[in-house]
Amino acid sequence: MAWMAWFKPLRWKAMKQRSTFMKLIVYFVSATVLVLAVSLVALYWLSSKTLLTEIGDHSESLLVNSAGNTAQLMEWSMNYAYTSSSDVQMESYALSESHSDFDTYTIWNRLMSVKNGNPSIDSVYLINDYTGAVLDSRLGLTDLDGFYDQEVLDKLRARKITDGAFLIPRTIDLPLSTDQNKRVITAIIPYETGKSISAFVLNVDADRIMALLQNNSSFLKTDIFVLNDKNEVVFSTDTLSGDQIREIGDAGNGSNGWRLYKPAGRAEQLLVYATTSINGIQNWRFYETIPKSVILSKIILLRNLTLILFFGLFFASLAVIVMLSRRVYSPIHELVQNVMKQHRSPAPDKDGEANELVYLSHVFESQVEQIHALTASGRQDLFMARERFIRELLGGHALSPADIRARYRELELTLPEDSLSVAIFRIDGFSDFVKRYSEKDRRLMRFAMANIIEESLGGAIHAPVRTADMGADHIAVIVPVDKGQSASAYVSHLRETQRLLVHYLSIGTTVACGKHLEGLGELHEGYMAAYEMTQERFRMGHGAIAIEEYADGSPNEMYHLPIELERQIGQAIQRADSQSLQSQIGTALASLRDRPYFECKMSLITFFMHIRRALQDSSPHLTLSSAWGLTSVENQIIQLETLEAVGQWMTELSIRAVEELAVVRNASKKAGLADEVDGWIGARLTDPNLTTKAIADELGLSVNYLRNLYKLETGRSITDSITEQRLNIICEELVSSDAPIEPIIQKYGFTSLNTFYVAFKKKYGITPANYRKANKPT
Repeated sequence: MAWMAWFKPLRWKAMKQRSTFMKLIVYFVSATVLVLAVSLVALYWLSSKTLLTEIGDHSESLLVNSAGNTAQLMEWSMNYAYTSSSDVQMESYALSESHSDFDTYTIWNRLMSVKNGNPSIDSVYLINDYTGAVLDSRLGLTDLDGFYDQEVLDKLRARKITDGAFLIPRTIDLPLSTDQNKRVITAIIPYETGKSISAFVLNVDADRIMALLQNNSSFLKTDIFVLNDKNEVVFSTDTLSGDQIREIGDAGNGSNGWRLYKPAGRAEQLLVYATTSINGIQNWRFYETIPKSVILSKIILLRNLTLILFFGLFFASLAVIVMLSRRVYSPIHELVQNVMKQHRSPAPDKDGEANELVYLSHVFESQVEQIHALTASGRQDLFMARERFIRELLGGHALSPADIRARYRELELTLPEDSLSVAIFRIDGFSDFVKRYSEKDRRLMRFAMANIIEESLGGAIHAPVRTADMGADHIAVIVPVDKGQSASAYVSHLRETQRLLVHYLSIGTTVACGKHLEGLGELHEGYMAAYEMTQERFRMGHGAIAIEEYADGSPNEMYHLPIELERQIGQAIQRADSQSLQSQIGTALASLRDRPYFECKMSLITFFMHIRRALQDSSPHLTLSSAWGLTSVENQIIQLETLEAVGQWMTELSIRAVEELAVVRNASKKAGLADEVDGWIGARLTDPNLTTKAIADELGLSVNYLRNLYKLETGRSITDSITEQRLNIICEELVSSDAPIEPIIQKYGFTSLNTFYVAFKKKYGITPANYRKANKPT
């Protein structure tokens, strides 16, 4: 025991000093256990799932076939019952009011023939309600009151008048026995409807007819249930409660199929179900339940055997792992010792708790970090210096040819010194770009753009390419070209680069291809010319590629709107025809697309101002918004960037102005029409035929339109205005003269004295005589 006490701390110390060795063993063991465990779980799960699926499908097929065969047997029995009940002698016996013993014996023999003619039939009754007797294949002739199967009699008495033949699944007590019963399916075929309970009754032995169903089951420990469409148990190998019947019915909801379900208080089971119809009288649903444990019993045995194999493989793998770990660890230990000697590095701590691999990793990491720091610093400095030099060349910093060549050699630039061209990638929708990204993010996006452009073009043309972030909204690219060529020689590659920028960065660009440059001294001039060419996107649209040919030619004169088009635009504005105005604006904008940028821009502004003047001349009451100012259109040209977008903005602005013009004119027209009507009324007050219709005919308007318009503008009807003006002038004459009232009112269009008095009193609250008396000067 003493040597064991000495050996235990010695062994623990050795393990601590070889922590890497122990970790290797732990890693290998963990990996082995994980692989074997996952394999075991996957094997068990896949096997179980596959087996359940195969057994479920097979059981469903068997149950569907068995249900069909059982239904055919039941239908055969039903057809047999129908045929037997239709026998003339039987029907006559069941409906006769009296019969002889010979008749009874004859019919009983026929009943026995019916029973013996089908092995599934248990018994047959013939019920005669008129004689109050039942002729039974078991007991012969019996009174209705003493008949042992009173349930059938109750069903017949309780049936509806419209009921025909029907099936009843039930259990009956056997006669002459107090403790025996039998499951039967009773077919009741009444002879009369609403008159008597005379009927032919045939009891089918449920156990016999379901024997085929039970014999076809693939498993011994299964239960068979048959329910009809009233959820009554037709047949069951187990006793079911009402809750169990509902639970099975809900679980097997469908025509045919199978599923796993967990009944209350019982283990999980496989439920197989099928549906069939019995002569159209009833639908039967067949259910078969198989315990899941029965199905998977062999899989569980296979799992247990696999576990035994698993542990055997585990211990065998452990032995192999220990051997491999020793082989792997020995070179690592030797390497650590050599590194310590070469670099005179401190050894792991005294307790041996340091990991040899961690120690070795720290040494290598320290050396790698030093190398990377030196390399990255040099590379970054060189990269920054190259980009700064390219920007200086493009930006026009004064450098002599000798200085340029010296810097070329110093920075190890691979670009040729002659036959160059400059291309510009300018960001489309720059105002949205600024809103979307911060200044820092914009620099990062331009940096990414420069890298994608350089990689894409350099790989496509197989020549050195240099990019420079010129700030704001564009990247400049210097590409080598052949003698006499420009960057336009690479149009297809430039277009592919545009696509890559959209794909990776979601940034659309317009590209300008500069002209051929003889040497490095012309880079600034080429850069400025290329940037100016990017302005051509105004007429060409976003995503365009502008080449030198597109920008050739200077504008000879400013664009002038054709006289006919100018006249049509003026007419559209005068008519407030927004659709026609939109068409004319589109025609004018289309004529500007072929003009160079500067002429296109200035012509667009001139055209815009022409529309503004036409709108102002169309109505003095129209007030235009600040959007129609010169500053506004210039800002829109800068922000929207393309002729199409600016044209859309101009069209929408013009249409809104025309709609406002129509509203102003309509309001003015309505107010003028109301004044005109009031003038007509004042001039014709003495006309007794002055009516709304007369005024509408005079003005050439419909009566309803004039009536509604006048009411909308003045708040009163035309008739009220006529009456009011007549009353006003009559009041003046009542006060200024002593003439009788009736001639005065007739003079001003009132043909009825009663009508006048009603209107006068409604407005003034007194009679005309009292008004004259109260207002006449003394």
